[in-house]
Amino acid sequence: MKKLITLALTSLIIATSCQQKKTNTKQTVINPVENKLSQKIENAHQKQAFLNNDAVSFDAAISFGETEIFNANITITTTSDLAKITYKDGNEIYVNQQDIFVSPNLTKNPSVRFHAYTWSYFFLFPYKLSDNGTIWDYNYKTKEKNNSLKTAKLSFKANTGDAPEDWYITYTNKENILQHVAYIVTAGKTKAEAEADPHAIKFSNYKIINDVPFASSWEFYEWNLNDGLTQIIGKGNITNIKFVKNFRSSFSIPENYIKK
Repeated sequence: MKKLITLALTSLIIATSCQQKKTNTKQTVINPVENKLSQKIENAHQKQAFLNNDAVSFDAAISFGETEIFNANITITTTSDLAKITYKDGNEIYVNQQDIFVSPNLTKNPSVRFHAYTWSYFFLFPYKLSDNGTIWDYNYKTKEKNNSLKTAKLSFKANTGDAPEDWYITYTNKENILQHVAYIVTAGKTKAEAEADPHAIKFSNYKIINDVPFASSWEFYEWNLNDGLTQIIGKGNITNIKFVKNFRSSFSIPENYIKK
């Protein structure tokens, strides 16, 4: 079991890390017309109200099995180009689009780039559905027998980001709120190999912050087309969510921080 969890976590880390690089290469396009499911999801998650704010801050504690792999505060602009991550021990990561800078004690940490992008990507996922290069199949169905949620498949145009063959399957309720999202990653493998090892993140326990819903509980699962969510492999607890003013104007990377 320990080996299985380790392998699953390794796949998840590769998947989400690669996907983060792709996300940050796209720009958000806001369309106020609610005539597509992706726009309905964004509207249900109050995208415009979200983007009216400069930045959002939250604490994230992530564990896989019995191991906590991340515990820090993340403050990120609502357009996702700037971020500051402060660990409980005081170490910091600064993100400026594709560049990251770390406090001296983190220079030898091999996971900093993964942590710099992954958790904020999952947090911002409902607001990234209309990025340039996205392709939606709104009639997509899985083979699950007992699924009552709406499904749709998100893929990407050629040359979009790092891995245009990646895809996502969104699951939403009748109010168009995300319940969970399945995905594959093709970086370093063929599409067939990636599709043999899919995962999913489940969003729950939504909290309303200034009229915007945020999932405060995350669960990571193994997933397949026939059964949907199967074995749980990780959990995330999201707390102290709040919008922040003047983060962009005050953003400044300390001179002694090292670029990774």
